[in-house]
Amino acid sequence: MRKFALLAIGLGLGMTSFAQKSQIRTAKNYMGEKNYEKAKAAIEEAVTSESTKDDPSAWYVRGTVYLQMQLLKENADKDYYTEAGKSYKKAIALNPSYEKQDINQKLYAVARLNFNDGIRAYEKLNYDLAYNKFAEVVDIAGLEDGKRFSGKTWAEFDTIARQAAAYQGFSAYYANKFDEALPLLEKAKVDPVVKSSAIYLMLTDVYEKKNDNANVFAVLNEGRKTYPTDLPLVKRELNYYIKEKKTDELVKKLEDAIKLEPSNPDLLYTLGVAYDGMANPKDKDEKDLPKPANYSELFTKAAEAYDNALKVADKPEINYNLGALYFNRAVMVNDEMNAITGSSSADIKKYDALKAQRDEWFNKALPYLEKTVTAYDPQAASLKGEDKSTYLNAIVAAKEIYAKQNKLEKATEFKKKLEAVNN
Repeated sequence: MRKFALLAIGLGLGMTSFAQKSQIRTAKNYMGEKNYEKAKAAIEEAVTSESTKDDPSAWYVRGTVYLQMQLLKENADKDYYTEAGKSYKKAIALNPSYEKQDINQKLYAVARLNFNDGIRAYEKLNYDLAYNKFAEVVDIAGLEDGKRFSGKTWAEFDTIARQAAAYQGFSAYYANKFDEALPLLEKAKVDPVVKSSAIYLMLTDVYEKKNDNANVFAVLNEGRKTYPTDLPLVKRELNYYIKEKKTDELVKKLEDAIKLEPSNPDLLYTLGVAYDGMANPKDKDEKDLPKPANYSELFTKAAEAYDNALKVADKPEINYNLGALYFNRAVMVNDEMNAITGSSSADIKKYDALKAQRDEWFNKALPYLEKTVTAYDPQAASLKGEDKSTYLNAIVAAKEIYAKQNKLEKATEFKKKLEAVNN
């Protein structure tokens, strides 16, 4: 009786196993008929059955069902590929060599879908979702300690994975998850595929949040050596020295370097930026701080440095900075004019004297602003980032000067330039 009972149980198990393997075949058949809902139902039954839940073929078929569903036009906004990725990874965990070539190709497709949705989420400022999507790309690329997708065959995937890791770091940074961001950004800053000056700025922020001054200095120093002409990094380094009350050290570094390379426009320009920043200090939110007691001296040194840089290289960004330096000086004088509320002869005399000073500074600024606009005009439609910002700011400043000079035709001309870029 016990033998019969055991035999009966054994037969029962055998029939159950056969039935579930049949579900795998059924799922395949439904896929062939493009009846994906029935295929999904069949394969879900197979992967939850005790007899086939550890069968790599069941998970392989499940992944393929979900991936095929994802590729239907009506499912473009779904994320069936997430389940596909889980299924293929489960199949690999059960048997790494099972349908290896095909699973690799399909996992690569899953990685690309994750990457694309990560970019969309990132652009919509949904940084948590973006982080997870990019993390999945990195996870797939790193299967079997990165050996599964190694070699020239997967060079493109390697590039995508490294980009995903960088974007994962960016997403964590913008989500204020600095502990997660830090190792990713540290890795990205030295990766030739993705490295950029912006990563150094992010790392500076992260270390500042952690009150790690030593690493703030180290990152800025490394960033400036790697990107010596990057203006945001120059300004960030300057702000660091100002905050630490070490501006003399920065200026000395620049002046010593200029002694070795007196005709280096980048060093001369950076020196101008340094003196400019010291003369016109701002807080971390770019709001104006009170002018220093030696403002006039610093202003003159900034103007001289910019002028020396222009003698070596007539670049639009240098023209703009010198024009902006003079323009902002005119605005300071204009503020003094507006502060005069009296109407006595003394007040009027003071107002007229200040107006003459203001107009003189505006007149000094205008040629440099015009040269900036002229330099960028041919590529106005394609300008981006810092170049576009410089171009727009130069137009706005020149337009304002023309308006104060009652040169309405020129003011209108520059207004049209501004509208052309903004539309």
